[in-house]
Amino acid sequence: MRNSPVPAATGPVPAGQPELLLFTPGPRLGWVFRDRRELAAPYPEPEPNPQAIQAQAAARMTAAEQAWGRAWKWIGKPSIALALLLVLLAGCAESVSGSFNLGATAVAIVVLCGPGFGYAGWRWLQRERARDSPPHQEYKQALADWDQRATGHESAELARLAGQPEWGSATVPARRTDIFGGTIVGWQALLTVHGASLLAQRPLLAVDLTGRHTLGQLTATTQRRGIPGITYRLPHDLGRCGLLAELSPAQLADAIAEALHAGTPGGTRTDRAVDAWVLHQLTGALSSRGVTPQRLAAATRAALGHMIPGDILSPAEQELIAGDLFPAAYRQQAAASLMRLNAVLAELAAYAADGWPTQAARYTCLALDAGPRTASGELLAALIVQWLTVQVAAAPGNPPAVVIAGADEITKGHLERLTDACELRGVPVTLLFRHLCDDAAGMLGGGTTAFMRLGNYTEAEQAAAYIGRRHTFVVSSYTATRGGNQTSTHGGSDGYSTGDSSSDARTRGWQSDGVLGGGNTSGGRTRTNGTSTSQNWSTSWSQADGTNWSDAATRQRVYEYAVEPTALQNLPDYALLLADRSGSTLQLRAVECDPAIISFPGASTAPLPPVGWLAYTGMPPGVMNTANPPGPAIDPPEQYPAGWQVPPAEEPDPAWLPDEDNAQPPWWQRNQPPNEQP
Repeated sequence: MRNSPVPAATGPVPAGQPELLLFTPGPRLGWVFRDRRELAAPYPEPEPNPQAIQAQAAARMTAAEQAWGRAWKWIGKPSIALALLLVLLAGCAESVSGSFNLGATAVAIVVLCGPGFGYAGWRWLQRERARDSPPHQEYKQALADWDQRATGHESAELARLAGQPEWGSATVPARRTDIFGGTIVGWQALLTVHGASLLAQRPLLAVDLTGRHTLGQLTATTQRRGIPGITYRLPHDLGRCGLLAELSPAQLADAIAEALHAGTPGGTRTDRAVDAWVLHQLTGALSSRGVTPQRLAAATRAALGHMIPGDILSPAEQELIAGDLFPAAYRQQAAASLMRLNAVLAELAAYAADGWPTQAARYTCLALDAGPRTASGELLAALIVQWLTVQVAAAPGNPPAVVIAGADEITKGHLERLTDACELRGVPVTLLFRHLCDDAAGMLGGGTTAFMRLGNYTEAEQAAAYIGRRHTFVVSSYTATRGGNQTSTHGGSDGYSTGDSSSDARTRGWQSDGVLGGGNTSGGRTRTNGTSTSQNWSTSWSQADGTNWSDAATRQRVYEYAVEPTALQNLPDYALLLADRSGSTLQLRAVECDPAIISFPGASTAPLPPVGWLAYTGMPPGVMNTANPPGPAIDPPEQYPAGWQVPPAEEPDPAWLPDEDNAQPPWWQRNQPPNEQP
C-alpha cells in the first residue's frame, strides 16, 4: 500500500449535503482554525509617532519664527525705511518745485519695496500658520491618514487570500491514536468525524464497550451516505454476528482462557494454563461435529457429570467427555477449572445460537447493551478484543481499521497485543479511554495522544505532566510606594538700634607762687561723661514641599506546566488537545471535532498550509465547502511550497465507489443470507 497526497475532490459540493466531505480520505480528528488575517502581509509603513510629530512641529515653529525674524530684520524694516525715504524725497521735491507726483511715488514704492513687503508678509503668514497647527491636531490627522492606508492594504490582502481556508483538517501523524477523557456528546462527534475519514480509505471495525451508543451518530451518518454497514447489539446478537463462529477451535479455547483471566495478577498464571488445557481437551473431543459455544458449554457440564439432553452432544462425545477424557487424577485437579468454565460459558451459550458467520460489510459495529457490569460482560469485552486481533492478523488484502470506544474495559496486555497486530499490518487503531488511570495510564505515550475534558483533577494533572513543563519568567512581587514631605521654616527677630553719645570735659588748673611755702605749685582736673544705646530687628521665612513615589516589580524564573490541569478540566465538549510527539519537539494543537464544521465556508479537508506560504493565491490541496472555488487546487504535489510536506495518506479503496445508479450491487451486498440487510 503506497503513500500518496490526499486527493482533492472535484466539482462543487452538492447543496444540502456538506457531510459528504466527511468521507474524504485522510484520518482526521477534527479541524484546526486559523484566521486568514494571520496570512496577510503586514502593512510596511509604521504607525505615526506622536513624539516625532511633536518634535517636527516644534522644529517647524522654530524655523518659521527664525525665518520671520530674519525677513523682518533684513527685508521688512529696510523696505519700510526705503518707502519712508521715497515719500520724504517726494515731499522735498514738492517744496522745491511746487508739484507732487503721487503716481510716480506709488510706483516707485511698489517696485522697490513691494517684493520686500511681500516676502516679509509671506513669512509672517507661515509663522501664524505654524502657530495655528497644534501638534495633537497634526497627530490626529496623520493617524487618520495612516489608518486609511492600512485599511486599504488589509482589504487588498484579504481579497487576495479569500481562497485560503480557515478550517484545516487535524490529521493523525501515527497509526495508533489514544484519546483520554471526554463526554459522550464529544465522543459521538469525534467518532463521526474520525470514523468517516477512515471509511473513505478502508473498512472499519468499530467497537462500543461503553453501553451509551457513542457510535450511534456515525452509524446514522453512514446510513444516510449509503455505505453498507451492520450493527450488532451484544450479547443479544452474539450468535447472529458470528463473532465466535469464525474462530478455530484452538483460537476459541485460547480466547476464552485469556478473557477469563484478563487483568488477573501473575500469580494466577497456573490457573490460566489449566483452563487453557481443559478447553483444548474439550474442543478436541468436539472437533468431529464442530465447536460452538453451546456445544462447548454442554461439554463442560458433561465433564462435571451432568447428563446432556437432546442431540447437542452425540452419545460417543458424551461418553468420551464423561469418561476417559479426564483421568481420575486429572479430574480432581481440573474440577475448579470446569466450574469456572461452566459459569461463564452458560450465559454465552444462551445468546450464541448457531448462526451465519460475520457478514462482509464496509462498516461493522459491535456495541454492548447498556446495563450493570457483570462478569459475562467483561468476558465478552475481552473476547471481542481477541476476535479483533484475529481479524486484523488474518485479514487478506486491505485490513480494516479498528476503533474501540471505552477501551478502559480491556486490560493492558490484550490492548498491546491488538495494537502490535495493527502495527504489523499497517492498520490504523484508535483507542478512546474515559479515564486516565490504571491500565489506561500504562498505554499513555504509545502513539499519538489527544486529551478531551478530564474532570478529575488527578487525571488532569497526569495529562499536564505528560504534556510537559517549561521555564517562564513571571512577576513574583510588586511594590508600590507613595510618599510626600513638607518642610516649613519660619523664624523671626526684632532689632532696634539708636545711638546717643555725649561728653563733657572740664579742665581746671591752678598755680601758686609758693610765697608762703617757698615754692611754685600748679594742678588741674578733667571730667568726661558719655551715653550710648543700640537696638536692631529682622524677619525671615522659608517653606519646602515635596512628593515622592516608586514602583518596583520582581520577576523570577519558574518551571510550570505548559498546560495547566484546570485548562484540561474545562475543555468544551467538542474540543480536544492533540499532543504530537512524532517530531523532535512536542507540538500542541487545539482541535474542534464538531462534524458541522465541514459545512462552514472556508472549511477544508486538507491540513492548513504553513503561515509563510504566501506565494500562491490559489486554494491549497483539499476542498473548501463553497460552490464556486476562487482558485484551482494545487496539484501535483511538486508544486507545493518548498518545505511543506503533505502528510502521507492512503489512497481511497478502489472497491468502495458509491453506486449511484444501482446498476450492479457491490461486493459487500452479494451472497448475503436472506432477510439480512445492513
